[in-house]
Amino acid sequence: MISERRKKCTQALIGRGLDAVLFGTGANLQYIAETTQLFWQRSCMKNMPDYCTAYEIPESLAYLDKDGELTIVTIPKNRDCFPGCRVVLSYMDQMEDTLAPIVKGKKIGIGSDQNKWLQETLKAVDPSIETELAEDIWNDIRCIKDAEEIKHMTWLAEFTDEAVMHVVNNFREGMTMREAEDCLMQYGFAHGIDDFSFPPTIGFKRKNQMPVEIPFDYDREQTLTKGTGIAFDIGFMHKGYCSDWGRSLYYGKAPEIVKEGYRALHNGQLNMISKIKPYQTNINQLYGYVLEGVSEFGYQDYLRFRDSGGLGHQIGIDCHEHPLVNNGVDYVLKPGMIFCSEPKMIFYGIMYMRIEDMVLVTEDGAVSLSKFPRDLFEIGK
Repeated sequence: MISERRKKCTQALIGRGLDAVLFGTGANLQYIAETTQLFWQRSCMKNMPDYCTAYEIPESLAYLDKDGELTIVTIPKNRDCFPGCRVVLSYMDQMEDTLAPIVKGKKIGIGSDQNKWLQETLKAVDPSIETELAEDIWNDIRCIKDAEEIKHMTWLAEFTDEAVMHVVNNFREGMTMREAEDCLMQYGFAHGIDDFSFPPTIGFKRKNQMPVEIPFDYDREQTLTKGTGIAFDIGFMHKGYCSDWGRSLYYGKAPEIVKEGYRALHNGQLNMISKIKPYQTNINQLYGYVLEGVSEFGYQDYLRFRDSGGLGHQIGIDCHEHPLVNNGVDYVLKPGMIFCSEPKMIFYGIMYMRIEDMVLVTEDGAVSLSKFPRDLFEIGK
């Protein structure tokens, strides 16, 4: 029986005028194979135009034709990672031979992962095959999470909250940024996390260390002392899905301007979440709602990215997924979408400030999956 996910993905490739799609090791392969058992090394920057990973030869391939037949070609090490799929074993240096009897179409969409290899291999199978980049073909499908995805990502958001609280409880005067990040890493690995979604940052900046040009260029040997602003930007990866989370804290007694600014930033975030109405709210409205909430405190001039309305991104198998969240994106929110909203402020010469929540769009609104205390700001006083 063909799953509902595969039916939707098949209709998408037919709608694109393709005979089939071929994806190497990456997000689309994991998605169509409906597996959480395959570990693959991802990059967090897949939302960048024309970006492809460093893989040259794939370990696994997914070939889906317009009849909905899915074939996984994989090396023996991964044979048990695709339950319920037709699996054909091969080796990395003979996959073109293994593919030859499987590939039937003449117009095939390919992914950005191992793009050059996919293109050259299909030409070797049949010189008359036409290929086109189809990395985005399932964006509209992937951004709507099913019940199992929502359950797992909710757990992952909760775990991220717990991991950060562990670090906060273990902060000590004189520890370095490197030691704080290592504390976070070891906590994650001790609890079965597979990897980080991206290189984690627990950035330390003291007053008068905040340059205008690069407010988040950190020295990892910087020590934690009174008067230090701390900027978290972290995410974990577990069973094929990512989290992404951000907060700012202050070590010691904070200047009133940044303490009140932090309240304003959270007010903007909560205002935005409260205004979301599924099937009505457009992504390009979200920054305006954040700005509205921040402005209630009179802190609108400190909010970053006023021109672009840059606010965040969808999240799932990849950390940064489409559609992105900014003023230039015309996309109506629907139940099942999970996006990261990460508004930021900067107080030059004092502190760079951020929060980031994973937000789930529900049938009647939206909720933050990130539950870290919003009133926790000053620590180590």
